[in-house]
Amino acid sequence: MSYVTNYLSDESGAVTVDWVVLTAGLVGLGLATMAVVSSGVEDLSGDVGSQMENQVISTSFGGGGDGSWTWSGRTSQDYYNIGAGLAPGNNGATYYWAQQEAIADMPEGYNFDSPLVDPATGNVVYTSNDGTTYASGGESWAIEDYPGTPVYWGA
Repeated sequence: MSYVTNYLSDESGAVTVDWVVLTAGLVGLGLATMAVVSSGVEDLSGDVGSQMENQVISTSFGGGGDGSWTWSGRTSQDYYNIGAGLAPGNNGATYYWAQQEAIADMPEGYNFDSPLVDPATGNVVYTSNDGTTYASGGESWAIEDYPGTPVYWGA
C-alpha cells in the first residue's frame, strides 16, 4: 500500500502535464486564428492576382507626334495643395510630396529633375530627357520656342 500512496503523492512530472496542456491550447488558438483569417487572405490574394493580370501598362506617351500629350489638368497649386495635405506646416516636405505627385503625372521621355513652373500659367514644366523640349499644360515645345519663362519650383 505504501507504493500506491507514494505514487499518488509524488508530484514530479506534473510540470510536463501542464506544458502539454498549454502547448495544445496554443496550437488550438493558432488553428482557430488561421481558420478565421485564411478566407480573407485568400480573397485579397485573389484580388491582387486579378489586378496584376488585368493591369495595362502604357509604354508610350503623347498624342502621335503632334506636340500634345494627355495632361492630368493639375496645376502647380494643385500639386502644392496635395503636398500641404500630406505634410502640413513643413514647407520642404510639402514641396517634396508635391513634386512626387508631379513626377507621377510626368510624360514618358521627360524628367522633373530640376522642377520648373511657368508663373504665367501656373503649370509645371517638364524637361525632355535629351534636354531639347519642354512639356507643360498638355503641350510640348522646343525649349527655344517655349512661350513662357519657367522658373525653379520648390522650397
